[in-house]
Amino acid sequence: MKRKFVFFLMICCLTHSFFACKKKEEKSNRPPEGLNLTASLVKINPFTYEFSIKAVDADLDILTFDWDFGNGTKKVGKENETATFADNQDFVVKVLVSDGKSQPVEARIGVSTKVSEISIDLSKKFQTMEGFGGFGAQDVYWSGGPYTSPRFVNDMMNDLGVTIVRENFVPDIEIENDNNNPMVIDFSKLNLDKKVNEGHATFNERLPHYKAMKAAGIEKFIVSVWTPPSWMKWNNTFGNGTKDQNSAPPYTTSPNERTNQLKVENYQEFAEACIAYIKLVKMHADLDVYAFSIQNEPRFSQFYGSCVYNGEALRDLMKVVGKRFQDEGLKTKLFLPEDVGWFDGVQGLTLPTINDPDARKYVGIVAVHGYALDGITAGSLDAQTWQKMYNWGAPHNIPLWMTETSGYDPNLSGAMKLSTAMYTALRFGNVSAWVFWTTSTGGALNGYALMTSNGLKGKTYFASKNFYRYIRPNAVRVGAESADNEVLPLAFNNNGVVTVVLINRGNTNKTMKLSGANLPTQFKQFRTSDAEDCKEVGTPKSTEAFILPPNSITTLFSGN
Repeated sequence: MKRKFVFFLMICCLTHSFFACKKKEEKSNRPPEGLNLTASLVKINPFTYEFSIKAVDADLDILTFDWDFGNGTKKVGKENETATFADNQDFVVKVLVSDGKSQPVEARIGVSTKVSEISIDLSKKFQTMEGFGGFGAQDVYWSGGPYTSPRFVNDMMNDLGVTIVRENFVPDIEIENDNNNPMVIDFSKLNLDKKVNEGHATFNERLPHYKAMKAAGIEKFIVSVWTPPSWMKWNNTFGNGTKDQNSAPPYTTSPNERTNQLKVENYQEFAEACIAYIKLVKMHADLDVYAFSIQNEPRFSQFYGSCVYNGEALRDLMKVVGKRFQDEGLKTKLFLPEDVGWFDGVQGLTLPTINDPDARKYVGIVAVHGYALDGITAGSLDAQTWQKMYNWGAPHNIPLWMTETSGYDPNLSGAMKLSTAMYTALRFGNVSAWVFWTTSTGGALNGYALMTSNGLKGKTYFASKNFYRYIRPNAVRVGAESADNEVLPLAFNNNGVVTVVLINRGNTNKTMKLSGANLPTQFKQFRTSDAEDCKEVGTPKSTEAFILPPNSITTLFSGN
């Protein structure tokens, strides 16, 4: 009997322990945790958002999702849901996540269907665009080529939309003085085939590229002097006489045999060489040189082609070259100073010519190099710099060009930086031409070319295409203002064809809408973003809203 009683007590204890443990287990159930609710705007007209809720249940219970979209719709749904919303409102979307055992856990997110406006004022007019482009051929002239191909020409002209090609003057056309009369060119003495300086391509090696550009209908062929023919300089050298040294020495009036400067007594000979090159291009390629720079980056003495001037020397040379161009009947415009960097240095090279009526009358363009000038507000130092440079020539109706820039990585980050730099120059500097260095180069894709010689294109190529292909010569920049300060707007009118470029530098989607009188009824929409390369993504009506993805460049184009 005693044994039965003990056994009964043991059974009771075990039973009590089981139910106690069971009760304790039920009390220790853990609610869902780690909730993460996201919203993604997928389309508009009507506004449609995709929602995703992520949650973790440590007890591996099956979860249910009770949605309230804030628009009058409620439902028990799934982890991923889609809902539409009325225009111009803010909504709060809530979801209750439950494991059926604990109190539901709530997550919330706000969504908006409010639209920001881009105001376009076609009556407010600024600069007339002359074009966009880049330096050089399919590969750089010190590479050995190739310098052209049908694929390259098609990419550059038909896809990218280049309208300006920049070349460098070939100093080797005159290895030695052709004769003793700088007023008479002896074409039989000019060198078209012999390599002289650092293996750079000869005139005849470049000629197929020139001819291809002519055949493709290039709008403007411009040329920059890197160095005069060596024999005209004090140091009788292509560059500064070193293998790898660069400097910015002051111009000297007491030169010696090591000085990287043009001899003053050879100014007329230099003008003759410039005229000879322009005439050779016309004779052999039937190509007109639209504009000619008498010196690239004149403050710098480089180990490669270079020659040093100050503002007064450039002014005096401009008078000589300008007079000779006029006497020859050349319509080629002259431009200066093509300098870079330090503002005071650029100004010091420009104003002596601009302030001298005898020199200024020969200047067709003020051209600068746009390195590190990418501020985006009117109060920024960069914007003020562009405004000051524009004002040098503006009183005399001399336009401002940007003729060289680079250093933008070929990824989306580099493309965004490049596009904002273009925005600043066009908006605050009223530049009427933008030229990159270089269009194409051999080797790997880098920040110094828009594409490689085998046709590989970086994001900077496609960001440039958003401008180059759809802002054509003779387009007039018109008023454009954004209600969202993270969206940078530019607008152009080309005889009724309207182009709007919108740069979303923010990290979220922007819903925008155009406003303004006399806008076209419809646009084609082209976008460069993380996932797109100047891709056509729709044809919104001018009265409809559209989405600008984060970190993207969008072009609205009303033409064919």
